[in-house]
Amino acid sequence: MSALRVTLLHGLAGSSRLWEPCRAEAPEGVRMTTADVAWPYDGTAGPGLPGDPARLVGQVVRSTGAQVVVAHSFAANALLEHLVSPHVAPLRAAVLVAPFYRPRRQDFDWDTISYYLNRFHLILEEGLQVSSAGRLAPAARHAMALRVREVIGPYGWMDFFGAYLRTPALPLHRVRLPVLIVAGRDDRAAPPSDARQLARALPAARLEVFPSCGHFPMAEQTGPFTRVLGDFLAALPAPSDRCAGALPADIPLETT
Repeated sequence: MSALRVTLLHGLAGSSRLWEPCRAEAPEGVRMTTADVAWPYDGTAGPGLPGDPARLVGQVVRSTGAQVVVAHSFAANALLEHLVSPHVAPLRAAVLVAPFYRPRRQDFDWDTISYYLNRFHLILEEGLQVSSAGRLAPAARHAMALRVREVIGPYGWMDFFGAYLRTPALPLHRVRLPVLIVAGRDDRAAPPSDARQLARALPAARLEVFPSCGHFPMAEQTGPFTRVLGDFLAALPAPSDRCAGALPADIPLETT
């Protein structure tokens, strides 16, 4: 039997290095590949535009031959938008790690914008802390996070927050494939309440919340993460001739 092909996607300003501990402990019968995605920071991203993150996810799926995609943070939201799009690539399952989700438009207010705008560099700092295994001094980590924030720029931040703002309008009832959602209980970027609400909204979702864990479960708690992932993958139904992430495109979209 051939190995299950799993593609791992990093988030905004991330890299495939964050997945290295997870790949080193890949479950038996699983072939993990990573893709360094050049998320656009120039204002071209958005539904239907050339830099649309959901379309980029589709390109990665098709180029890697992925049967399952594991996506982190911003990439998790891009994958979610891909799964409800008319151009969805055939997949057996999806794994959303630290996704952003709110079910209602009124869940967003001015305080929400202020929080994510003024604390954006702290999310980047956390990523540097994890990827460096704590080897960076606090001052150096802070300076590097500010430089990364400048590279991302206002357009990149708007891509992230725009994807977050769109989540109440996603027709999640169309996502019929099995979905594993993983969150950290101490995540200050994508709070576990987002993951819980997303799990309730998806027809076939399983939720795992890791205690004493932040925004990067795959690196912070690699062992528990890979065990949960392995259990999820092992329980997948046998592939059929028609694996798809959503219902046919002629079903109208819902907004709430």
